[in-house]
Amino acid sequence: MNETRGRTDALKRRVIVLFFLGLLSMAIIAIGIGWACGDWGRFHFRGLDQVLGPALTVSGLALVGWSVRVQVVLGQGTPAPKVATQRLVTQGPYAYTRNPMTLGALLMYLGIGIWMSSGVVVLLTAIVLSALLTFIYFHETRELAERFGEEYLAYKKRTPFLFPRFKIRK
Repeated sequence: MNETRGRTDALKRRVIVLFFLGLLSMAIIAIGIGWACGDWGRFHFRGLDQVLGPALTVSGLALVGWSVRVQVVLGQGTPAPKVATQRLVTQGPYAYTRNPMTLGALLMYLGIGIWMSSGVVVLLTAIVLSALLTFIYFHETRELAERFGEEYLAYKKRTPFLFPRFKIRK
């Protein structure tokens, strides 16, 4: 039993490392694309890009990290289907959005594009994330409904797909 758990824990660690290496690789590619495009597609917001870009990048990375940690600790799994969560996670960032990792990635890559003042990176981020969100909406939603049944359907009803709803108190 301990040997099986040890192998599962080692697999989880590898998956998480590979997940973050993939995230980093895509960030490096985004930066490379931004540099390769030179002045083509550049925009400037009078210095706001140098404040907003890093803020979005760091907050997006933090949201991704928090989401993965909650999946590992509470869901007893990882973002990868090979070591999927064993329990439905509805706490932490998942209390506000069903897809906090994707929202975090969106913020991070948009932040990189804004930081670099690269309209090309911002546009590519929108295109790639739109395709990813379409896949998530149709595939992952169905898979989670099959795995977790009524518990997931209730969660789906009360929790927005991507952008959190924040209530303003009067």
